[in-house]
Amino acid sequence: MKFSSLRLTFLPALIISLCALSHAQSGSAAEGAQGQQRRQAYLKFIEAQRLKEEAQRLRSTKVLEDAIAAYKETIRLDPASAEPHVDLGELYFFYQTRRDLAEQEAQEAIRIDSNSVGGHLLLARLLVSALKMENNPRSLNLDRTIREYEKVVELDSRQTEAWALLAELYQLKNDTERRVFALEKWAGSPIPGDASFYRWMTNNELASEQAWFQLSDIYLGRGKYQQAVDAARRAYEANPESDEYARNLVSILMSASGAIDELKIYRQLIKSLNSPGLMIGYGSALIRYGRYKEAVEQLRDYVKADPSNPGATGMLAVALRRTGQRQQAIDVLKAGLSRSDLNTRVDLMVALAETYEEMGRDEEAIGQYEQGFENILAKGPLTPVNTPLFNEVVTRLVRVCRRAGNQARLQSVLTRTRRVIDEHNSLLDSIAIESLRQEGKRREALDLAQGAIRRNPDDRSLQLTESLILTEMKRYTESIDLLNHQIDGKPETAAEDSAVYLLLSNVQLQSGEAKAAEVSAKKAVELNPDDPECSIQLSAVYHAQRRYDESEKILKDLIRRDPQHATALNNYGYFLLERGVRFDEAFGMIEKAVSFEPVNGSFLDTLGWAHFKLGRLEKARETLEKAMYYSRRNPAIHEHLGDVLRDLGRINEARRLWEKALEYSFETEEIARIKVKLKGIR
Repeated sequence: MKFSSLRLTFLPALIISLCALSHAQSGSAAEGAQGQQRRQAYLKFIEAQRLKEEAQRLRSTKVLEDAIAAYKETIRLDPASAEPHVDLGELYFFYQTRRDLAEQEAQEAIRIDSNSVGGHLLLARLLVSALKMENNPRSLNLDRTIREYEKVVELDSRQTEAWALLAELYQLKNDTERRVFALEKWAGSPIPGDASFYRWMTNNELASEQAWFQLSDIYLGRGKYQQAVDAARRAYEANPESDEYARNLVSILMSASGAIDELKIYRQLIKSLNSPGLMIGYGSALIRYGRYKEAVEQLRDYVKADPSNPGATGMLAVALRRTGQRQQAIDVLKAGLSRSDLNTRVDLMVALAETYEEMGRDEEAIGQYEQGFENILAKGPLTPVNTPLFNEVVTRLVRVCRRAGNQARLQSVLTRTRRVIDEHNSLLDSIAIESLRQEGKRREALDLAQGAIRRNPDDRSLQLTESLILTEMKRYTESIDLLNHQIDGKPETAAEDSAVYLLLSNVQLQSGEAKAAEVSAKKAVELNPDDPECSIQLSAVYHAQRRYDESEKILKDLIRRDPQHATALNNYGYFLLERGVRFDEAFGMIEKAVSFEPVNGSFLDTLGWAHFKLGRLEKARETLEKAMYYSRRNPAIHEHLGDVLRDLGRINEARRLWEKALEYSFETEEIARIKVKLKGIR
């Protein structure tokens, strides 16, 4: 560690003694000798401090040794003063790395004066630095370190460093209550004159915004939304140049949106403070609340001011797509691509490809996905950082090639992908399995999945796929057993276990075990309450149990928190249609879901079914045929289109569609219903 002055400023006891002596009118010869010795001690102490500062400035070992000698002489002259021991201990610790000698001096200072702030602080620093080297949160030194820092703040509550490090130490103990208390004290403490030790220990600045930043996350986790927003805002306002604080504020505002006036806070912030992250967050919030025109205006102005910002460009394109201005979105994305660098191009390429898909321009979408593919590979071998994006681009490219029937480009991308991924990447296995499932070859898909699992036994996604295929084959017991064996039950795997319970609930519901499905869905929500898919599954279970009010409440809450949650909107609308109530409200929600995801076959199916329920047979047929283009083996779409064609008098076509629906279906209730329909026309 470099030379740095880490000593706090104290008023030494020997100075007090000197002042008292200067005002004495008389005294014995012994007292005079004692006074003379203390004067000498004071002068030597001043000299030692001067030498210490000079050693730091000159980085001189010789001057450092002189400073140590001067402190030792000060102690000899005035052995009852604690402060020279503290200073000497700091020299040993910070400049000579002699922890043993430093601790001796700290302990001696505390022996002389049990309320020596400097002594306790030096000892605490020695202990916390030892903890850092041990890297063992269960060390016995942890409790001792906490006690020393607690003593420091007991003696002097303005010790910012002590509060900040106590917050970290309490976190190691999983003591959230005391951590919050320490963070709040840190946030309200004065700015320290010297933060070198804290910076060395944590690689962070000892600034109050760091405390507010940490507090915002804790408050949010406790459901204290207004406090979370206030803390995140204070962190950002203290340092508006920090992208981290801006992103945190945007995230907190979005998470707390149901409990606060998110847009009002954004408007207040951008009047006085501004940053790219904040403007993009404001645009995103406007889009979430359906204020698309406002979002377009705000983001368009920002993109004009900073045309090279890919985040603002992408968000503007989203706002334009939401208003149906997809060609304008394409123009914006193309302009953004022309100004972007290699590291930011792929996200814009994917957004452009998605927009082409939404317009039914599949060949152009393929071209953009291919450019994204090339862009990623141009950076060199795949890394853990860019592999997920690469997998996503390949998956999308394969999907569009299959839909467009472009086998040549499909085989080309698969061949090139095979050359660049390693043996632990199950991407091609997943693509091949999905292809077999789409073709109805479930036995072959199962064999391939099980073979892939043998090669990659730790790949949970493959194991979930195996369970899904077993469900499609109506082998419910095997699927449920497999899923139960995948549950770890450890706190650190809560999110992964939640995903397993989510699928387990779905399988149980399809097999007719509604009560078990409810238990599993509730467990999924408990383990990962921030995942809306878990709540959506629980809503579906309640609907199947005819507990409509409970089902609706879940979906209403989701939509209140995120008005753009397409699946919640689609499901809510579909459930209302199935119950035969509030058709206008249902139709509005379904249309909105389709506007958010216009190539989602399931959402188009719901929209087509809504047209059917409202007696618009031709519009229903047109929409359901479009849905089938995007989801060619979806049993619900086949059943619904069969119903429409039956009512149009096209009985033979209806029969063929119901037969296909029966082939594709694996839900007990759905199968029984389709069989009744087929029996009725024979």
